Amino acid sequence: QSNYEMGSTFKPLTIAMGIEYKIIKKEMSFDVSKPIKNKIHDYHPFKGSLNIKEIIVKSSNIGTAKIAKKIGKEKQIDFFKKIGFFDRIESNFKEAALPLGNKNNWGELETMTIGYGHGFAITPMHLALAYMAVLNDGKKIKAKFLLNESDHKTNTIISKSTSNYIKELLRAVVNETEYTGPRVKIDGYDVGGKTGTAELIKANGVYDKNANRTLFVGSFPMFNPKFLIVTVVNNPKKIKSENNNITGASVNAPLVKNIILRIIEIFNIPQLSSQQILNAAITNNYSKSYVVN
Repeated sequence: QSNYEMGSTFKPLTIAMGIEYKIIKKEMSFDVSKPIKNKIHDYHPFKGSLNIKEIIVKSSNIGTAKIAKKIGKEKQIDFFKKIGFFDRIESNFKEAALPLGNKNNWGELETMTIGYGHGFAITPMHLALAYMAVLNDGKKIKAKFLLNESDHKTNTIISKSTSNYIKELLRAVVNETEYTGPRVKIDGYDVGGKTGTAELIKANGVYDKNANRTLFVGSFPMFNPKFLIVTVVNNPKKIKSENNNITGASVNAPLVKNIILRIIEIFNIPQLSSQQILNAAITNNYSKSYVVN
């Protein structure tokens, strides 16, 4: 119910707005070989250019920042309004905080950093509802906690084709990464998701390079999502077995996997073969690039 910077979990949202506003195309590439204004860097430097899918799979700050710059402040704000990032969440929990963004200092640099989740703070429920909309064929749903809640109204924020593309990207994060994927992948359940890592802020307002907030947003089955899991861990301890990493991949991905395994157990969800997953994807109008690994 409190506000946090959500780090790289914002990146798929930036891609969604870029595709939806027809500002970027799936086949476009962006040079990520040099930092932007000596302030925006990638955690792992890359040479040359990355395409849209690679920017998400490799989680490039530079690539996402360039896309956000291309989208621009006005469209970024417009999308955030549609997705609810300027509103307090209306739900059975009345204590949820109003998102925090500095409207008086929202220039080009801020537009770029917000694109990858730094400089704009929301609650975990805001993030969950945003992903729910993006994964729900673009239809935004009201947060409900009571079974007898009768308000099922929805409104559309992105097209189904954009929604399907984001699902494919989140699926690729799990299936095509060497570090994140193996920690959350569950054969036969078509899991997708995105990590996020943000530095905590000290009492004096300065970022603490030795303390992180780690995140992972996971969903399954990606060909027709039914479950969404958002995990946020403040200041996790370094993990010796993970080379002392404190990132969303090392901290939260295994957590999300354990939660999904418990959901599978509770709801007795059957495991599917690769062919069954592919057939389901085709039924749901995914592109022919929906490859089962």
